[in-house]
Amino acid sequence: MSNGKESLSPSEMDPNDLPDVPAFQDEYTREYMQSTEKVKDGYYPLISKTNGFTLHFPEDMVVDDTSNAQPDELYESLIFHYEDNDIAAMDEFTIHYISPVSDIEWSKDYMNRRAGQELIFEKIDADYENQYIEVAEIKPDDSTLTLAALIWNDNDQQTQVFTNIICRKDIDKDECASLQEKEREKVLDVFKSIKFLDDKGK
Repeated sequence: MSNGKESLSPSEMDPNDLPDVPAFQDEYTREYMQSTEKVKDGYYPLISKTNGFTLHFPEDMVVDDTSNAQPDELYESLIFHYEDNDIAAMDEFTIHYISPVSDIEWSKDYMNRRAGQELIFEKIDADYENQYIEVAEIKPDDSTLTLAALIWNDNDQQTQVFTNIICRKDIDKDECASLQEKEREKVLDVFKSIKFLDDKGK
């Protein structure tokens, strides 16, 4: 499989030769896409600007241009959401990558302060060896479900993730709950797809 160095990266290709989905047709998002080969149906590989992690990126989402990485490659903010702002249930991911950081309890306390409440984290199975995931849920109102995830490894790398699943204003409470449950599974799959890379981006 190509590592991206043996051929043109998506950002160097003609958009007409790329998949006709927002992840590749949006110019800013295209800079993050690692390959035009799907990792699974509806998802392509994204690599962070710090080369700190990869994840399975939904093809119908775009990266917000407020995302940024520090020059020292020790911190990165990655924000992405559906391109269509009028869908019934909108997901918005905010991922903060930090390396090195070893105090997980400090990280949880920091996330509590960001959330404005004490989060109840529960462990879920990680897809990669020596990585760990804990997730908390917040329900600030009937139209919003927030999933907070702390993902870390044995190499003192971590991501702190807040994902809001927000229903459109015309969606009633019961339908919203059903839509959020479906989106919740997609969000958890993205959390589990986050894979930390070493300092050479491998």
